[in-house]
Amino acid sequence: MKKRIELPLVEPLYKTYHHQGPATAIIPDNPSIRNWYLNESVNLVCTRRFLQGYTSPEISIELSDWMSNPYFEQHHVSSQFTKGYIHPIIREMIDHGLYVIFSGVDDYYVKGKSWYKERHFSHDGMICGYDQNNKSYCVYAYDDNWVYRKFWTPQKAFYAGIAHMQTEKVFSGFCGLKVKEDVVSFSPQTAYAKIKEYLDSDLIKYPFAEEGCVLGIAVHRYIAEYILKLHEGQIPYERMDRRVFRLLWEHKKAMLERIVLLEQELHLDNEISCSYKRLVLAADTMRMMYASHHMKRRDSILLTLNRLLLKLMEDERGLLTQLVWKAERELENEVVEVS
Repeated sequence: MKKRIELPLVEPLYKTYHHQGPATAIIPDNPSIRNWYLNESVNLVCTRRFLQGYTSPEISIELSDWMSNPYFEQHHVSSQFTKGYIHPIIREMIDHGLYVIFSGVDDYYVKGKSWYKERHFSHDGMICGYDQNNKSYCVYAYDDNWVYRKFWTPQKAFYAGIAHMQTEKVFSGFCGLKVKEDVVSFSPQTAYAKIKEYLDSDLIKYPFAEEGCVLGIAVHRYIAEYILKLHEGQIPYERMDRRVFRLLWEHKKAMLERIVLLEQELHLDNEISCSYKRLVLAADTMRMMYASHHMKRRDSILLTLNRLLLKLMEDERGLLTQLVWKAERELENEVVEVS
């Protein structure tokens, strides 16, 4: 029997986008890496281009990608220089415990991937295993049912996606990724500062009339505006960004995890985390409502989503403001005790 390797994965903190999933999925050998994202990856971000006709608010979470984390070992290769030897290179990386991030591969040819046989699309994902018995790769990405998961695809089909992009003068990129051995601790001071920064955000600081990115809790107000534009038909139903409310839900889940750690580390009561659980449930409900609208158009849902989203924003602001106040007092007491 020929060689077969499948590297382990864990459920990631964020996986709305392909550049987020690997960041905390490839860390079974060093779970402390998750703390880096709980410390640093707090701020919501979106652009304002949809106000002028773009069809997506381009919502994301700052520093939620694998590229931003300093605790990953990275080895980059371009298909421009592999001269047809990309398969041995991928196998060699996996043999050394490296997960292989890829970009610039046409989904149309990659069996099982999100746009397989539907649309030519230069896309990314991750390879976490191979099987030389049937010449296949284990890919971690959105599948053809738009579920982010592991699935096996023929190596031949994967290479066809590389070859097609080369005819378009686009060279596929590959990065062997592996966690370093450094132990990353949760930092109450950093998390506190990042939450405080997240709250320093409103329409006065980020008015509709200006351009550029919006950061922090005010992103909810912009997403509410995006939903209204969908309702009014200014953004076509068939062009709606299906990922918006999934990301918001993941943001709330991660925030709850962060709040619980803050309460534990600073010896606070759990009043805030218990209350915040309701917001996670509300975000999940909105995610399902938005997904149902994507599957079967019902414009009335959008007005409900707009109202619920604005309420969630105000509830979150209230709870996190209380948390910041409690954390600030405890951190100040720690400074006094040390001095």
